[in-house]
Amino acid sequence: MTLKHMKRAICGCLRFSRAVSLVMVVLFVAWQNPAAGADPDTTNAIISTCVDGERASGRDGRACIGRVTGPCKAKSDNAYREDQMECDEREFVLWSQLVQKEYGLLKKLLTAEQREALQNSQSLWVRYQSDDCRLPYAFFAKDMADFAGPACTIKLKASRVLQLRAWRDALGKL
Repeated sequence: MTLKHMKRAICGCLRFSRAVSLVMVVLFVAWQNPAAGADPDTTNAIISTCVDGERASGRDGRACIGRVTGPCKAKSDNAYREDQMECDEREFVLWSQLVQKEYGLLKKLLTAEQREALQNSQSLWVRYQSDDCRLPYAFFAKDMADFAGPACTIKLKASRVLQLRAWRDALGKL
């Protein structure tokens, strides 16, 4: 890797860090003000209901990924770049909350040794997700990375939720 490529990667990571901070502030404000965005209870219920229905039908739940983002982006009043990013941010928050919920529910079913293994796995997963979803900021221009990074994070968080849920369901049947 040349010095030029290293500098580009470092700048991309710095932009990602700043973007994440900005995203979190915007999310907090939008989440606290339902008039500025969708009602969090309603949108969270959309994903939870979808996952529950998919799991009850014997499917893995991947059809639920994008359940909030897709319709949000399709609205005519969300045509601007910032609106599209806000749609991604809403679903990002919802899957983040569901990761914590499923992690907590699964943890309650485990022995001390199993909880430690889960905690180690979760720590590795958090690091992987963070590193992997920073790559678009190293590879692409900001305007493209601003969509690819959150899309990556949504997909990985959703996949983790579905994995934790599948383990919880399997343990509940034992």
